[in-house]
Amino acid sequence: MYFVFDLDETLADIYTVYYFVASLQTYSTMSESLRRTLKEYYKKFVKHILYEELIDPLGIIRPGILDVMEKLRELYKVGKVKGVIIYSNNGHLYNLEFIRDIIHEFVGEVICDCIHRYHHRRRSDTKTWDELKCILMEGECKAKNLTPSDVSFFDDLIHDDLHKHLVNYNHVPEYTYKASFDRIADIYRKIVVDKEFIDVIQNDNIKNIDDVIEVFRKDSCINTTSRFVEPDEGINMMLRSIKKIGILGKRKN
Repeated sequence: MYFVFDLDETLADIYTVYYFVASLQTYSTMSESLRRTLKEYYKKFVKHILYEELIDPLGIIRPGILDVMEKLRELYKVGKVKGVIIYSNNGHLYNLEFIRDIIHEFVGEVICDCIHRYHHRRRSDTKTWDELKCILMEGECKAKNLTPSDVSFFDDLIHDDLHKHLVNYNHVPEYTYKASFDRIADIYRKIVVDKEFIDVIQNDNIKNIDDVIEVFRKDSCINTTSRFVEPDEGINMMLRSIKKIGILGKRKN
């Protein structure tokens, strides 16, 4: 079985963290030394975000997703789950990779592919069975003899063609939660200390990391925290699908 997850409002709500993640990506205008530094900053950022999600959840990751991925990882190790992908209409690959990297930091590698809106195997923003089949068979998952019954799909939206073809189409409640900007900013402030990074921005109004953070605050138009929510019916749907795989595996044995 292959498990396929949408990103936005399904696995996570990345609204508040978007600019922080984008700033830690590698840009061609940067020196090689700064690119290496940013990669280290990014790794530290992922680790710190995961730590917070585990001890006092920020709410970037949908509550319960890490437990879901832990169970999928166990089934993946014994061959009952063949692979997991993120299949999203989000146009920025680094958003998908950020959520993947948090998950992998916690459970180890289980997500074999991240398919964003502009991936070379995407034809449009419409998700279809033919497209998903191509992604799973010709992409990193390297699926063989794939049929619709081999896929469990999770999305907060209905995609008509997939809904028609997939027996295991799970229309989950949308997850919308605006994580605390200030908590994320505190993590970022502790990690990003390189003056060269500030110089590259080349803005007379930006003198230090606090100035960078204030730009992020203005652009994201957010400085509030919603009430944290518990795992919901969407997580229950995922867990039921996982349990079904475990039961089928036992019957085969």
